[in-house]
Amino acid sequence: MQGKVRLVVYGGRLKGIALGGHLWLSKISKELASYDDLTVEHVEEPSVGSNRLRNIVNAYVKGFMVLVKHPDAILVSAGKDGSAAIGLLHKFISRSSRIYTIVYHYEPVAIGKHSKISYILAKILRDTTFKLNKDLLNQSTAIFTLSNASKKSISEILSIPRGKIFVTGNGRLELPYSPPGLKRDVHFLCVGRFGKFMFLDNIWKEIRRLNKDAVLYMAGIGESDPRVSRLYSIGNFKHKGIVTEETKTSFFKRSKVFIFPSAFEGFGIAVAEALGFGLPVVVWDLLVYREIWCETKAIRRVGFSEYAKFAREAVYALENFEALSAEARNHSSWYP
Repeated sequence: MQGKVRLVVYGGRLKGIALGGHLWLSKISKELASYDDLTVEHVEEPSVGSNRLRNIVNAYVKGFMVLVKHPDAILVSAGKDGSAAIGLLHKFISRSSRIYTIVYHYEPVAIGKHSKISYILAKILRDTTFKLNKDLLNQSTAIFTLSNASKKSISEILSIPRGKIFVTGNGRLELPYSPPGLKRDVHFLCVGRFGKFMFLDNIWKEIRRLNKDAVLYMAGIGESDPRVSRLYSIGNFKHKGIVTEETKTSFFKRSKVFIFPSAFEGFGIAVAEALGFGLPVVVWDLLVYREIWCETKAIRRVGFSEYAKFAREAVYALENFEALSAEARNHSSWYP
């Protein structure tokens, strides 16, 4: 009789509240563990902080620990450094382990402001990380993503055969209950890596022109981005940096409108989270939102780069929060 397949799910987190891709991956891990012919071990992704060198060291240590288990298969969703480490180490360790990779969407990585020498080093690091991530995709038996829009961009931009990419279900998010009537003292919230948000400083300047009392909170990677100082100069802005999932949950519960001017999304799980917490959402009009969410007044789509209109839609959502919040809650549990 053939033994069970040993699978390591590498990524996400195991403790505390899980949101975003962590929540989705944790549900995948639990579902896989229910299969009689699988033995599943879930290993957290490497810890991430503001020190990039430490992040890379953590990624290679954690990747080594995963591969020396010599599992039959590894399902990888461990961030850019974690995935890059697996991409390199797998060439030398546990080469017989089959790799399955989750890619939420394609997104180019920009380089922040540096001196001339540090810019060159940052560019080398970025290009090396990109190459190792692409190597991992080429080594993978299959690649999983969450939308047809994401599948198209991954295949075309990274030259991955479409037959190797599979669109999975996205399911229903079960978020911590957020009852109506909570004190919401933050007008606008934006969560995610700062570098993928386009025209955010223009949007915030226009929102402040329309509503001088408006307050914006941000959380995520990119607190040191030079554009953050511009947002502070516009006023009523706070960047909270990298926060715990519990803190992020509290921000959702305290906020009224979720502004998410991301130019690259394969599903937009942050949008799903915001809707679940009763926040109307303003986004650029990406194809993925039409695919996943179809039509709802709770998601205000704006043509890319039309930042003045984006600001008007955000202020409209704030002024009509009660009605749009109810629509957001109703629509958050719906998927096509």
